[in-house]
Amino acid sequence: MTARAHTPDIPVRAVLLGAFACLTWSTVFVLGRWAIHHEEPTDPVVLGLYRFGTSGIVLAAAMAVMGRGRALGAIVREPLPFLALGLTGGFAMGFFVFLALERTNSTVVQIIMNSNPVLIVPMSLLIGERVGVGKVMGVALGVAGCLLVLGGVPAQVAAGNPQHVLGGLLAALSGLSWAVYTVAGRNVVRRHGALTTTTLSMLIGGLVFLVVCLALGKSLVLTRRGALVGIYLGLVPTALGFTAWYVALEDLPANVLGPLQFIVPVGGVLLAVALLHEEVSAVTVLGGVLSLVGVYLSTRAVGAKARCE
Repeated sequence: MTARAHTPDIPVRAVLLGAFACLTWSTVFVLGRWAIHHEEPTDPVVLGLYRFGTSGIVLAAAMAVMGRGRALGAIVREPLPFLALGLTGGFAMGFFVFLALERTNSTVVQIIMNSNPVLIVPMSLLIGERVGVGKVMGVALGVAGCLLVLGGVPAQVAAGNPQHVLGGLLAALSGLSWAVYTVAGRNVVRRHGALTTTTLSMLIGGLVFLVVCLALGKSLVLTRRGALVGIYLGLVPTALGFTAWYVALEDLPANVLGPLQFIVPVGGVLLAVALLHEEVSAVTVLGGVLSLVGVYLSTRAVGAKARCE
């Protein structure tokens, strides 16, 4: 009699936490676009300050409550790595994504931004990691998909928005910033843990946003609508979303949890159509599918910690 292989049960709680994180991330682009293009528009740079400043403060407070506040002293021992992570993942990613949302619709921004894992592959080559044929194919498909998304916007929308292409390029810069953060942060996360690294990155990013806002002479007072969106983005998709994701990773391997991240662009596009009435062409859908396939091929053997909004 042959013994049946035991298949471990998948923790439902971990799956739900991972799905929750991804659902919250799918709201970032739609709400950001909605706040920036409301009849009382929100400044995209100040919105970034509210998002990352709020998340950094909340995460630091949570660490203090958990008795882990001393871990934040890691920045004193290793200031340069944390400064680099704060500038890329805490500031540049948010800075470029909100500027992109000011210039083009959220569907374009979120598909291009969420294709950022394909950029991790060429960066991995620079630090000596081996890259297989499947990952190279993933990069090619991901890039082709993003180009189709950028060119698939309805003609009347593109004609009425001369900054549409610039918005797509800014979204790509946002994705590049997150890819740099992911690759540069791998060793830092191994040494200090994901929560400490994320908290310090958000605190530094929020501080840089504050400096930029003051240097540009921007008013830090938003309308009630803009402030609520900024605080929501800081609390829910950033502080709670990141925390839920990393708690889920404690119970599930990254390769099991990772596919949930496809919820982000799919859910975000559906929200954009329902709430912002954005038009999605067949070319955009094709480009989005190619991008998702490219992301899958690029990350299936790497793990899923790389992506986030």
